Formats: sequence, C-alpha cells, structure tokens
Amino acid sequence: MKGFPNQVSYLGTLASALKVLIDVHEAGKNPKDDGVFGEALIRQRVLNTGHTPVPVDEYLAAQKLKGKSDQSFRTSARGLRELFRVLNLIEDSGDEPVVTRAGEQIAALAGKKLTPDTKRLWQKVIVSMSHDGGDGQSSHPYQVLLRIVAKRPGITRAKCALALEAKNDSDDELDRILSLTDLDEGKIRREIGVTEANWNNAKKILPRFAEQLGDVHKIGEQFYLSDAPGVPRESPAEAEGDKAVKGPRRPKSASAVTSDSIARAGTAEESDEGDELTDSEVDPEALKAKKAKIKDRLRRHNAIVRNLAKKLEPEGAELFEHPFDCLACFAAEGLLIEVKSLDGTEQDDVLRVRDALAQLLYYESFVTRPLVKKRAVRKIACFEHKVSEDHIAWLQSSNIYVTWVTGDGFDGSPEAKDELAGHFGF
Repeated sequence: MKGFPNQVSYLGTLASALKVLIDVHEAGKNPKDDGVFGEALIRQRVLNTGHTPVPVDEYLAAQKLKGKSDQSFRTSARGLRELFRVLNLIEDSGDEPVVTRAGEQIAALAGKKLTPDTKRLWQKVIVSMSHDGGDGQSSHPYQVLLRIVAKRPGITRAKCALALEAKNDSDDELDRILSLTDLDEGKIRREIGVTEANWNNAKKILPRFAEQLGDVHKIGEQFYLSDAPGVPRESPAEAEGDKAVKGPRRPKSASAVTSDSIARAGTAEESDEGDELTDSEVDPEALKAKKAKIKDRLRRHNAIVRNLAKKLEPEGAELFEHPFDCLACFAAEGLLIEVKSLDGTEQDDVLRVRDALAQLLYYESFVTRPLVKKRAVRKIACFEHKVSEDHIAWLQSSNIYVTWVTGDGFDGSPEAKDELAGHFGF
C-alpha cells in the first residue's frame, strides 16, 4: 500500500500552512528545515500546541528538550511538505522547496472560506494528484477513491483506504481492489500485507478531502458518491421519504443538449481553459488581458465542442453536457469527451494533458451508471492541435483515445482511428 502523509486533512489549514511556507522563504529562511518550518507553523497558529493548549514558547521549549525525531512540530512540518509535494503544490527535489503555480493559487486561499469557487480550485489540484508507490507505477488515488465509492456505494471509511492500494489506474487494478472490499478489514490487511497502523493512517485523509469537496457524503460510517462533483446527493432512503431509490440517478448538473445548444454557457471565471483568475490579480490591465485571453480560449474550446456534436448528433447520439464537455450516448456505447484548447507552449500542453486525464477518469465515476447505464464508455481527449507522442502514449495507457482538430475536421492516433473512425469521420 502506498504511504500517504496524514498530518492535516482540513483544506483551510493546508492553504494556511502553504502560506506559512512561502512566508518562511520570503523571510530568507529555508522551509526545508523541519525545525524552522514547524516552529513557524506553531507561531502563526496554523498548528496547535497539543490536545491541552499551552503558551507557544512553553510548548516549543518543552519540545526542544526531546530528540529531533520526537519533536511533533518537526514531524508535522515534514508531513505537510510531503503532502504539498504529492499535490504538486511544491517542487521539493532541490535544496529549497519551490512553490508551483498551483501552489501560489492555493496559498492565496489562506484565511478564506471554502466556497464553490475555492472548492473548484482545490478539486483541480486533488483530482490531478498522482502518486508513485516506488515500484515505477503511479496512480491517481483520489480518482481511485471515487471509482471505488461509485462501484461500492455504502462502503465504509476504513475500506476507502484501499484507494492507496491501487498500483495504477487500470480497470484490472480497480477490479482487484473491488474484490478486496468484500473482505473484512483484518483479512484485507493480511491479504495486502499492511500493518494496522499503516492501514489506519491510509484511511484518514482522502475520504475527508472528498467530504469537504462535496464529492461524497457520509451516512453513519458509509460513503456514497455525490450526484455530481461538489453536489451532495440524498441518501438512498431520503429522496422519497422512507422509500429507497433503486438504481443510479442522473447527475443533477448534467443537461440534455443538442448540437446547437451545447457549449453555449460559461464565463472566463468558470473556465478551466488556461490560468485561473484569482483575487490576487491586482493590476487591472493585467487582469483585463488575462480575462480576454481566457475568453478567447473558451470561445475556441466551445467551437470545437459544437463541431464534435454536429458530427455525432446525426448518427443518433443523445447529447449531454456538464460537468463534462460532451457525453454522446449511442445504442451500444457512450463517448465521454473532454476538449482542450492549447496556446502552443510546451508548458500549456503538459497542463492541459494532465487536466484531460484527470477529468476523464474523474467524470467516468459520475456518468458510467447514471447516464450510459450498461453501455460501454469510451474516454476521449480532443485537443486543439496534436500533442506529443509521449503524451498520446501516456493518455492511451489509461484507456483514453486521443484526437485533435485538423482544418475543418479531426484526426487521431492510430488507436483512435481504429475505434472511432465511424464517429469522427477520420
């Protein structure tokens, strides 16, 4: 089972802790020093002084009488820095940690309430999180968690720890994990060879992230998937009084559309095409220019979505949008499509490819049963132009077909052409 930092699960505290890391660096100190970072976390009241609060100086003095490995504020600092690295909020391979663009955006949330806007930013970070267990394979643990809850509604918090057992994102690996959920906890631990302490640590963080983001909701100790990202659903016995609702329901945010009405809504503030707009933008001209750039990308993005819809609708597809770009349901299969505009830079390609993978794996959890029912689902990433062969291979390793715009039509990888020619007209 993959280890996972388990010091703090509250998103507001994590934003504040990241702001402290930045403050320490700006003060000319190295936050990679656990003593320096940990003491700053205590002094700025991001971390407390124990179950029985004592004055800060008294607490730190008592801690420093212990060996370094036993000083809890150092342990907390190290765990937080590791979590920031896993979440791609910092790059921590050098002598000092470097805060990423996503990290700057999260740190700007310090002291703010968890609103729909801040949830969207956190969701983007947590959904995209990948984790390498040291065996050369990586997975997206949060996405695995949601897929487990989708397949096993009512699963206990403890068994949600299995999200960290997945070696990769494949369907075969998910099936292996799901088979383990039928065992009791003791048998699971013996089967995967994990200690009780590590098992208890594994179940602490990811389910709490999911609860705060509204991606799951809990009834007693049982977890159920929300109707759509951030939209809590009613419990199985709540929707109609004491009468349980049988079977999955359509995500509340999904809308049936046509090729003319699809991709008509959306603003620069809501768009995930390019950089986020945040309150930290203080230069009016710079903010205006950024909004104009994002609006242009949103316009291009929406045009691609509509062109795709115009190809799919005449073939008999039933079209849906939100929270995904397009879901085209045919008699035997559903096409789940995410479209990404590109600005031509290598850095933007990297970000959009990562976003496409995260969103497609994530949304599959919400659409497979409610909208496509027993149909097979094909996941498709469609880009404004062709991305690198390495990126294509990486997406295909997660069963995502890669297509792109070319002239007035579309092109795709050899695998996409083999499977999707009838739909895309390659």
